[in-house]
Amino acid sequence: MQWPRPRAVPIAAAVLTIALLAGAACLLPHSIVQAQTPTASQLSIYSPQTFYTVPLLNLNGQPYVGLVDLLEPLGTVDAKPDGKKYKLKFALPGAREMEFQFQDGKDNGKIKGDKVKLPSNFAIQGGRGYVPLSSVSELLSRALATQIRLSPAARRLFIGNVGERLTLDLRKGTPSKLFVSFDSPVNPTIATEPGHIRFTFRREPVVATIEHENYADLLITGATFSEHDGIAELDVAGTSPLMANFADGGKTIVVSGAPPPPPQTAVMQTPLPQANVPQQTALPPKAPVGPRFLVLIDPAHGGTEIGSAITPTLPEKDVVLTLARKLQHELQGRGVSAGLLRNSDIAITLDQRAISANAARPAIYIALHAANSGKGVHVFTPLVDPANVSSRDFLPWDTAQAAYLELSGAVAGSVAAELESRKLPNATLAAPLRPMNNITAPAIAIEIASPSENVEDIGSAAYLDQVAQAIAAGLASMRGKVPEVRP
Repeated sequence: MQWPRPRAVPIAAAVLTIALLAGAACLLPHSIVQAQTPTASQLSIYSPQTFYTVPLLNLNGQPYVGLVDLLEPLGTVDAKPDGKKYKLKFALPGAREMEFQFQDGKDNGKIKGDKVKLPSNFAIQGGRGYVPLSSVSELLSRALATQIRLSPAARRLFIGNVGERLTLDLRKGTPSKLFVSFDSPVNPTIATEPGHIRFTFRREPVVATIEHENYADLLITGATFSEHDGIAELDVAGTSPLMANFADGGKTIVVSGAPPPPPQTAVMQTPLPQANVPQQTALPPKAPVGPRFLVLIDPAHGGTEIGSAITPTLPEKDVVLTLARKLQHELQGRGVSAGLLRNSDIAITLDQRAISANAARPAIYIALHAANSGKGVHVFTPLVDPANVSSRDFLPWDTAQAAYLELSGAVAGSVAAELESRKLPNATLAAPLRPMNNITAPAIAIEIASPSENVEDIGSAAYLDQVAQAIAAGLASMRGKVPEVRP
C-alpha cells in the first residue's frame, strides 16, 4: 500500500462516478465541512521536481524564512550554527557542495565564497538560521543557477521554468460554457456560492496573464484570477448556479449552468363539488424517501496511480477494485445498500474522494488498500484528536472525522471480530489517513496482504471471497448501531 502524500455525485445503480464536483459542500445538511485555507504564515514553493511549503517567521515586522526549510527539499543540507556564526553546506543531487556563511545580526554573508548583501539582518532563532523573504530570489538563484520568481505578496515562489498557464475560452450557446484550460492536469478545490464558483489551487503552480475578464453573456458574466496566502484562485461569476466538469484528463475544466432542482410535488386543487357531479380528488404526493443504510466502498488508486506493485504484473489498484466488487456483492446479498466510489480504472484525487463520499451521505465509509509485504488484514481507524462537536456543527476539513471517531472505532471492532472468527490474521491500528479524516461519517480503511509467503496469493479468488465475506458480515452487523442517513 502506498498512502498518497501530499467536492457532488449521485448514486446511480449503486455505483458512484466523479463528474460533478461543484457545490458538494452545499449537499451536506447533516454536517457542513469548512475547507481550510493556508494562512499568510507560509510560503508555497514550486519546482520542476516537487512542491512544498515552508513556514514564515515574523521578525522585526517582516517575514523571514529558514534556510534549512528552504533548501532541504531540493538537496542535502548540513547546517552548523556556532554562536552567532552560521554555516550551511548544500548540494544538489549529483552536484558539488556549496557553503553559505552568515552571522546573526549582520546583513552581509557569503555563498560559495562570493559576498552577498541581505536587505535586513540575518537571524538565528532556536539554532536555526533565517533570511528575509525578500532575499530568497537572489539566494536561490545563486545556489541553483536557475531563474527564480518570487511574489512576496502572494507568498508564492517559482523555481525554474514551472507554471501552469491558465487560459479562458467562453463558448456561447444554450447554455454557454466557459472552458478553463491548463498545460497539465490540475486538481483544485471547488466551492460554490450563489452566483459564483471558485477554484482554489494549492499545489499547482497556476499562473495567468489576465486578472479579470468580463463577458457579455446571459449566464457567465466574468472571471477573476488572484494569488494570495500561498494559493491561486479563479472565481467565475454567473447569473445562475454554476457547476464544473473535468475534461481532457484533468487539463480542462468546463464551467456551465447547474441543472435546476427537481420540482416539488404539488397537490392539485380540487374544485368545489356540484350536484350530481363526482368530486375530483387530487393524486396523492409521493411518499418521502426515508433514511437508508448505505455503505460506500472506496477502492484506492486508479488510472496512472497504480499504488503498490504487488507483483510486476499485478498492481494494487486492480486488487482493491476486485475486492471492492466482491464486497459490494456480499453486502447486497445481506440486504445492505452498497456503492462503489470507483468502479473503473480512473484516477481520483483524495479531495475528490472525500467530496464525493460526503455528498453521497453514507452510513459507513470504507477505503480499500493492498500491500506487497506482510500477511493478513489490517483494519485502520482514523487518527485525529477527539473533538467535543456534534455532526451538525461546522467541521474543519482536515479533522471532519473527529465527530465520528467513536462510531468509526465500533465499525472497526465489528470487522476485526469477523476476521478473527474466520481465522484470518488481522490487526487494528489508528493512522492519520486521508481521505478518512475528511469523511463526515463512520470511516475505516482495510489493507490486505497475501495470506501466505507467496505474494501472488493475494489475488486468489478464494482468499478475496473470504476477506469480502468477513468484512461484509462485520459491516452488516452494524446496522441498527450506526445511524441511518436520509439521502
